Amino acid sequence: MRVVAGQRLRLWTDLPPNPAIDELPAAFAAAVSLWAEHFGVAPERVGAWHAQAFLIDDRGTFAALGLMPERNPEFANGFAQGRELWLVEQPSDYYRRHLLLHEGVHSFMHEFLGGTGPGWYAEGMAELLGSHTWNPAASSDKDRLRLPEFPAKRDDVPMWGRVRTLRDAAAAGASLPLEAVLALDGARAISDDAYAWTWALCALLDGHPQFRARFRTLAAAASEPEFNDRVRQTFAADWGDLACEWQAYCATIDYGYDFARMAMTHREATEVGAGEREVRIRADRGWQSTGAVLRAGRTYQISAQGRYVIAVEDGRPWPCEPGGVTLRWHAGRPLGELHAALRPMTPTAADRVASPSDRPDAAPDPDFAAPCPVGLAARITPRRDAILYLRVNDSAASLSDNSGELRAVIAD
Repeated sequence: MRVVAGQRLRLWTDLPPNPAIDELPAAFAAAVSLWAEHFGVAPERVGAWHAQAFLIDDRGTFAALGLMPERNPEFANGFAQGRELWLVEQPSDYYRRHLLLHEGVHSFMHEFLGGTGPGWYAEGMAELLGSHTWNPAASSDKDRLRLPEFPAKRDDVPMWGRVRTLRDAAAAGASLPLEAVLALDGARAISDDAYAWTWALCALLDGHPQFRARFRTLAAAASEPEFNDRVRQTFAADWGDLACEWQAYCATIDYGYDFARMAMTHREATEVGAGEREVRIRADRGWQSTGAVLRAGRTYQISAQGRYVIAVEDGRPWPCEPGGVTLRWHAGRPLGELHAALRPMTPTAADRVASPSDRPDAAPDPDFAAPCPVGLAARITPRRDAILYLRVNDSAASLSDNSGELRAVIAD
């Protein structure tokens, strides 16, 4: 057993000296100021706050010395109680450091926020503010440690696995609904998959320009028993937007997800009416509302034309048209192909009775999780009244080298 002491952390471990282990107190100290900034905790309140951590290789050694937590000695990977943190040795330097920061966030929230909120918020924030990049050779704390950091690529976060969990669920059509994530209450240990979903929701709310500022105000309510009610009140005005963003995000999440460019563009919804509706769709953005209301049971023609850049490779732009380029595919369809999704409108009772589109054999409407390929032209007959959204097919991490726009025409 040995002790590695730092400014804000005293680390006990039965592991031999190793630079990646011995620098953990420095990473923890750098994290504390970033957590305070993120949660809006004044530096003078944090003062000389510090914690004690136990990094465990052999549980028996710690048990024999009376250093295991009495309340939860059989914890799986990590556990926090007050200012004491326990973590089991992990298979990668990144994940060991992530786990220490994760448990540190729990301790910090209890100390300075008076609580951690329901399970989804407690674990989601710990995952969010434990996700980081670490450069011990940098000259300042802020340069050494950056958090929260949405992982740019898989190799940056070995053994973490959250993005893969979400992508596998989306491929199986098993993405967790927004309300199901909010229902994770922390009354019992949650699964590894649930950690991924809590992180995903906090990452979306904290990374999305439409929701970020309001989401960060919720830290002040972390001790309130009706925290989820506060969440719903905070986002009541655009809860529908959030639900759409969640569906699209779960379907397209990837390393390097670009929240700013993937943020949906919404427009006031109006009837298409007689004739045509023309809209411009940018190639470097996610879902964009056309503002066109498509009525249930009626068939609409969508056509598109134009040239735009869908990628830049070795300094050379890839020109593209709405039919996409078949040299490279994404999500099973040509890269750059125009896609459509329908955002349902709330139907009236009369709409529900009169609509012929609810028959069992009717095809489901395309949505943000399963969009409809449009290409140069397509016809859509919605089952329910809906607003038409369009985007070009590309990875959520690869929009920065796109440019230009296409012209889409919607005709009744």
